[in-house]
Amino acid sequence: MKEESKLPSIRGFLRKVLKYIAYIPPLLLLFDLIYAFAIAFRKARRSNMCQVRTQDALPQHASPLYNKIPPEIRNTIFQLALTAYDDPTRKYRPAAHYYRPGFTCAHKIDTNLLLTCRRVYAETARVPASMNEHTSWYFRPPPGISKNEIPLGNSPGALVRQRDLRTIHVFAQQYWLEGAHGGFAGFVRLWNIARPSHLNITIRHSDWWWWENGEPIALDAKRQGRPSAQHYSRPSDPFEPGSWGARFRNIEGLDVLQLELETLEYKKTELDAIVGRAKGWQFPLGDSRVLLLNESKTKRMGWVGIPIDQNFGFRDDVDDFVTNIPKEIEMDDDGTVSNEGSIALAQESLAAHSEAALVDNSSVVETSTEGSAATIGASSHSVEGGDHSEVPVNPEATHGTARKDFTTPRQRLEAAGVVFDDSASDTSKSMKETCTYYVVTLTWEAH
Repeated sequence: MKEESKLPSIRGFLRKVLKYIAYIPPLLLLFDLIYAFAIAFRKARRSNMCQVRTQDALPQHASPLYNKIPPEIRNTIFQLALTAYDDPTRKYRPAAHYYRPGFTCAHKIDTNLLLTCRRVYAETARVPASMNEHTSWYFRPPPGISKNEIPLGNSPGALVRQRDLRTIHVFAQQYWLEGAHGGFAGFVRLWNIARPSHLNITIRHSDWWWWENGEPIALDAKRQGRPSAQHYSRPSDPFEPGSWGARFRNIEGLDVLQLELETLEYKKTELDAIVGRAKGWQFPLGDSRVLLLNESKTKRMGWVGIPIDQNFGFRDDVDDFVTNIPKEIEMDDDGTVSNEGSIALAQESLAAHSEAALVDNSSVVETSTEGSAATIGASSHSVEGGDHSEVPVNPEATHGTARKDFTTPRQRLEAAGVVFDDSASDTSKSMKETCTYYVVTLTWEAH
């Protein structure tokens, strides 16, 4: 009897619980509506705060900027004052992924000019966004910077400033660029919020697929997913759905696309092959225009830096090659080998590691004692093994005296017409402590 008396009380309790649960969905819907209204109100209020009405500004007749200087010169002064510059107090580590020419330290824009008066603000509020290049990092950004799907951030009022963007610079890892759903695909979906006219995409030497393992580099705008050096698309092939080149169909208002590709000097042949195939890439835009390659604006650059450190959880390719050199080998500060015993050890090491480069800044040593050339490293080689090119013996090396005749990666690039940018070079480092980078910039223009 006691158990039967408990059943009605349990049923009543369950009915009350179910009754209250029924109120939860309407309450959640009401909460969502209130939250959405609050966010919209806050954005509208912030947008109004960001706008200064020119009729509220005083004419400033007492200021020389307005009573003596012509408007054209005054606008030039404002643009120079609001242009980004290098901040020497926030220098980057030379061994970091993001360290390179133009990015040796953080960039800074002084906006105190906008606080002087209403009239100056009304004339200059849009200058910082329109005059400067805005950078997004995907991934491994400098300290204090997080990747942003929307340049300038997505804070309230940011959309107002984004409409003034002209140039966006994206540092992209290859897997981000070729991703099927997120990555560049997500970036493109937000493009038409701002509709900049210039897009620069940079792939650094550490952004390629499996760069830390020294795998051959490959890039194909027409193929979906990771490309293969053995299965490139043909110039007549269309852009496959889902390929990163096909994403440009969702972009409107783009006038110039720049693609900057960087690799180590010993992969110059692989990068040049990508550049040759890129001549057949014609990117269709969403506004019925087409991006065509302007070969006259192709630039080739070199720079010398130190190997990337291993604080990011990656095994550095340059350090990997350096560790293949026996410690008994004596190298001069210029990267050459002058000791005959070291030459023999280096030859043994080269035979033991025939599928890897000994060191990026390698040198060629010639000895006429035996009438043969001892090659320490190779001027060109394939990571997949096989082609280790030797520099021929100098016929002037005679009389049984040993001499050295070396070529460095920098000398090889300069001989090919590559201009070097030394703004990021550390002159205090010896050549054996550095590595040489090869950079090609391609420019497409809308027609």
